[in-house]
Amino acid sequence: MDTPLHQSFDAAQDRSVSAPVQGKPCFLIADDTPGKQNYLRALFKKSGFPAEVVLAHSTKESEDLIAQMPNIIGAFVDYRMPQEGGIPVVEMLRRTHPHARIALITASTGETPEREAAQAGVSDYISTAYPEQFVTEKILKLLGEWKGAK
Repeated sequence: MDTPLHQSFDAAQDRSVSAPVQGKPCFLIADDTPGKQNYLRALFKKSGFPAEVVLAHSTKESEDLIAQMPNIIGAFVDYRMPQEGGIPVVEMLRRTHPHARIALITASTGETPEREAAQAGVSDYISTAYPEQFVTEKILKLLGEWKGAK
């Protein structure tokens, strides 16, 4: 479900799964909401993070990309996606890319998503249920920290 935070980004939606970029560091954005994907991609580009963005729209698409890509260095994963949701994606990333930075980014609030995210091994948890400027600043700060930690 789109929220006002994501609606302005819907015009540039891309419903295709991104092809793996061989040999380059990659950053996975796994989210079924095109507006949120485009919002996160725009923030990623603005941050200057040194990686190529790849997109997935479901748990299955995410798992397929993860299996094909040995060079994932980070990910934004939505808590609620078609099929099994984001937690299995985080768990697979942790198994296959143990050093990847992973943030669970969701419109959900409450203790359950945050607790499940921590148990799965995310680096950070961000709820998009807050004002857009707050969320934007938090995501850009997180990307800056991750970029600086390389």
